[in-house]
Amino acid sequence: MKTIITPANLLGYIFTSEEYYSSSVVTNMDVAIAESRYLLPIIGEELYNRLLAGAYVELRDEYVAPMLGAWVRYIVEPLLAERCGVDHGAIAVDRVRQRHLKAMATTLSHRLSDYLNANKDNFEEYNPCDNPLNHCSIDGDIVQVY
Repeated sequence: MKTIITPANLLGYIFTSEEYYSSSVVTNMDVAIAESRYLLPIIGEELYNRLLAGAYVELRDEYVAPMLGAWVRYIVEPLLAERCGVDHGAIAVDRVRQRHLKAMATTLSHRLSDYLNANKDNFEEYNPCDNPLNHCSIDGDIVQVY
């Protein structure tokens, strides 16, 4: 399964220097899920394929990698205890932490989207009309579709 960024390359975006986790706690499947669920809808299949082929290194390193890292952390957080062989009671996934991780990942998604929209002439494969973040926003309990 080929992904834009390998799990090993994402570790620096996922965990802080105080947290030590082996590269085996993040799998290719985790990255593929994050790409499919959170990245692909924003950038579209054409731009995704170009990134997969190694194009647009700056976009990948400065915008895509931090966003993917945040979403992968959100995905793996509930699984860390099991994957690290720790007693399930030792690492509790609390809702506040999950909300924080989701908010951080959402912010980085909007950062990527805003960058692509501001620089769409530099990415011919990107179509802003296909980006769902350009059509819908959720602020608290208010959903705006435009």
